[in-house]
Amino acid sequence: MRQRIHRGLLVALIAGVMAGCGGATSSSGASEVTLTGERLETIPGNLCAVKGHATNVGNLTIDVTIAYEAKDAAGATIGTSTASFRIAAFSNFDFSNSTLNNRGQPSSGPFSNGLACSGISDFKRVDVDVTDA
Repeated sequence: MRQRIHRGLLVALIAGVMAGCGGATSSSGASEVTLTGERLETIPGNLCAVKGHATNVGNLTIDVTIAYEAKDAAGATIGTSTASFRIAAFSNFDFSNSTLNNRGQPSSGPFSNGLACSGISDFKRVDVDVTDA
């Protein structure tokens, strides 16, 4: 039974990649999260944060922390941001600055240095930490 579940998850993951969903998967032991739809969002104060979709494909509740870097046109890092939230087993979570996490804080923080989205040429995910809650 366990092999069928793992095989099914692998097939679903491959299908998602083949469909060009642009997501990524990170895991820790029996915990696994898939991230998709990450994009910049303008938040109050003309600041910028990342919003996206996270799916917990594991059978444990997990805490997820994602680190992002903002880049200028030359590719230099000009700011950082962190998203942090909890996802129940086999559940989804849409993280953003306007969505609160389990600690009552925005699930995605603004980029450092007071960056506006218009000042960011690109951003990238630099770390994903997944731990059992």
